[in-house]
Amino acid sequence: MQVSRRLLLTASLLAPISRAFAAQEPWPSALLMGTGRPGGIYDVYGPAWGQLAEQLSGVEIAYRASGGAASDILLIEQGAAQLGMTTVAVANQAISGSGAWTAGVRLDGFRALFPMFPSILQIVTPVRGLVSLAGLAGQVVGIGPDGGTGAASVPVIFASLGVKPSRYVTGDYALQARDMLAGNLSACAFIGAPPLPAIAAAAAHERLGMIGFTPAEAARVGVAAPGMNAMVIPAGTFRGQTTAIESVGTPNFAIGAAGLPDSLVNAITLAAMRNRARLASVVPAAGMALLPMLAAPGAMTFHPGAAMALRSLGMEPPARVAED
Repeated sequence: MQVSRRLLLTASLLAPISRAFAAQEPWPSALLMGTGRPGGIYDVYGPAWGQLAEQLSGVEIAYRASGGAASDILLIEQGAAQLGMTTVAVANQAISGSGAWTAGVRLDGFRALFPMFPSILQIVTPVRGLVSLAGLAGQVVGIGPDGGTGAASVPVIFASLGVKPSRYVTGDYALQARDMLAGNLSACAFIGAPPLPAIAAAAAHERLGMIGFTPAEAARVGVAAPGMNAMVIPAGTFRGQTTAIESVGTPNFAIGAAGLPDSLVNAITLAAMRNRARLASVVPAAGMALLPMLAAPGAMTFHPGAAMALRSLGMEPPARVAED
């Protein structure tokens, strides 16, 4: 993934701010960030944010491709990464130990840093195929990579509506989109910031149908999967999409290890928040309003350094989830 020279120059202008912080407490010389799989959003947004953070803090940041939201939490819990990204729905599963991927263990070694953008469930089929949620019963559905929000949440979402596919299949987004077009999958149900690159690429070659939710269905999902709420995929998001699609979605947050130095987290949070326009040039959804997402971090607690950075920008995290 290429990040523009302008993006790096913007960050370098801020670099002197972080040098003063480094003297206050020891900083690691390098950090590892869990990202995501090709065809998704995390593997694009993560390096863009990371390069800004590296320029501002002077701390080298390397990247590890992961399944996504659940995998990034596990990497941080295991000490195998210090930064990552997740969704509120998956973070809630982690903190409560309710997600099947947690094996019943409550995970509490990660903290929220800042809201990034919303992710929306995008259910697509070949236009000649299925047209309703009920039609997915008995079908084979791709749900994105193991460790992603789709793999962790789509089975819960469908179960809450009484929809029982014959099988869920996990795999890289682009590969599953190709398998759908080849007839090996009946539908893909991916959760990510629209337009998800793998779906956009598929839509460029073949007209796709999209399956949405009624308000009543979205409300049922919100009860069964805390952190999921009604969201809309605007008309024109994908080629050939002429109407808005009602769906469900969840906010994305950058996360970090609870034990990272406050001053370092302050610097890498400011790197993203002061360069939101640049990040939006890489992931357009990053330009959306942050305050609604900031107010809804679910069960996550903000890292003290992140809370300090957000307050300095006039963005007040909810008191109940902000460590002092």
